[in-house]
Amino acid sequence: MRGDIAAVLAPSDPALFGDPGWMKEAMAGFPAMFTYGLEGYTDDRLADGAGWVSFDVRSIQCPVTVLHGGSDRMVDVIHAHHTAEIVPGAKLAVFDDLGHFSIVTEVVPAISDLLQG
Repeated sequence: MRGDIAAVLAPSDPALFGDPGWMKEAMAGFPAMFTYGLEGYTDDRLADGAGWVSFDVRSIQCPVTVLHGGSDRMVDVIHAHHTAEIVPGAKLAVFDDLGHFSIVTEVVPAISDLLQG
């Protein structure tokens, strides 16, 4: 891995990328994002518009779990704390050993918890 990229990744991120089983599944879906070129991706970004400023997060009524890797060097954990504070009833889950990408390993367990709760 290039040194400049490795400097911003938590140790758990390259470890995830080094897992052949995870990479096989991740890469199997990746090309589908651009099956029809960049138009779909561009349309999604345009549809995002102003993003979070276009709706009132205080109106969210469903259960929400905010996940963040405590070792994330790309996005500071303060953003996760802020999101959990402004979304009513949101639960914050910070995993100290996970980073920006490796937090993905906690998505399915978090969804399972939400569905069981």
